[in-house]
Amino acid sequence: MGSSQSGLMGRSRNYNTKEDNLSFQMKLKITITGPKVHDVGYRPWLTEKAVDLALRGFEVYNDAEGDLQSVVALVDSDKRRATQFFEFAKAELPPLARIDDIRSEPYDEEIQPLWQSATLGTFVQINKAVPILQEMREDLREVKTNTNLIPEIAENTRLIPEIAENTRLIPEIAENTRLIPEIAENTRPIPEIAEKQDVIIDEIRGLHREMTFDAGWRARIESDIQAIKAKIGIR
Repeated sequence: MGSSQSGLMGRSRNYNTKEDNLSFQMKLKITITGPKVHDVGYRPWLTEKAVDLALRGFEVYNDAEGDLQSVVALVDSDKRRATQFFEFAKAELPPLARIDDIRSEPYDEEIQPLWQSATLGTFVQINKAVPILQEMREDLREVKTNTNLIPEIAENTRLIPEIAENTRLIPEIAENTRLIPEIAENTRPIPEIAEKQDVIIDEIRGLHREMTFDAGWRARIESDIQAIKAKIGIR
């Protein structure tokens, strides 16, 4: 009986030892470095995961290592959740971030409670959002002002069908204008005709005088013939 109890106690101690290892409180300093880890949402990204894992203590802030940007996360939790957080940080990152290295090391100093860090982070993000929201408000006012022109635009676009109907005649106009070179070719002799107009008029006047003279001469001859016939008794 004693031996059996001793075996159970031994197994119980081994089981509890494993749990103790998983629940062992640990503090980690996780450093993320790269050319672009600032202003990409890294701090709220990590804070959200810390809240999801219900870490006891958590801090996150921007830093730098030489020419590289860095984000430092301080984690205070049991070993299991601290390890899960580190694995998440290695596997996931904000869409716009570019990293070179992620490392962790033990940390011995005090870490503030998660709720306090999350609250401060919320205030920081709100302060960042305020100027953006103000600018958006001004943009919305401008958009509202511009939309006042919509009725006028609608009135102007009302003429579009009429314009379309008028442009229907363009092919016919184009066909008619095709004759312009031929018209130009036909009118080309007009200056030459104008130059000869005086000569033509003089010739017409001369013909008119000749015709008038011939008519008078013919009348006199006919009169003389009638006189001769009368003298000799011929009718």
